[in-house]
Amino acid sequence: MKRIPKLHFTQINRFLSNVDQSGGIKSCWLWQGFIKCSGYGSITINGEDYRAHRVSYFLANGSIDDQLLVLHRCDIRRCVNPNHLFQGTARDNSQDAVKKHRNARVFGERNGNHKLTKQQVNDIRRMCIERATPQKVVAKHYSVSEATISYIVNGGRWKQLA
Repeated sequence: MKRIPKLHFTQINRFLSNVDQSGGIKSCWLWQGFIKCSGYGSITINGEDYRAHRVSYFLANGSIDDQLLVLHRCDIRRCVNPNHLFQGTARDNSQDAVKKHRNARVFGERNGNHKLTKQQVNDIRRMCIERATPQKVVAKHYSVSEATISYIVNGGRWKQLA
């Protein structure tokens, strides 16, 4: 990670103007500025982009060990409350994820990004297997890829329903 430069008063004020601290010292302080597709806040300082939570940790503690990451106790990527941040290794981050069950892959309707319901998956299997409807037609009907239909029909996805 790149080293955060010493910040001027105006840069600190710009940083703080993007932080919602309305919930108080114990709550998450959510970054209101630019959010990267990774879900982390980002701020540009002297033409360089930095993760907002790292800047917050730097402002609160004066430095960041170059060998360590800045991790979230709260697991909220937009949070910049320095009380919720700590330094640790990539291994610490992985162990924290396992302990908090953040590493589990969630399938089916339990996955927040699911596009199909259990009923639709059962209907897809019936259409493709019993009625021999072409997978291309079924994929278009459900607005998913042909690969998704193939995975469903062949038991690669939603196999808990098979």
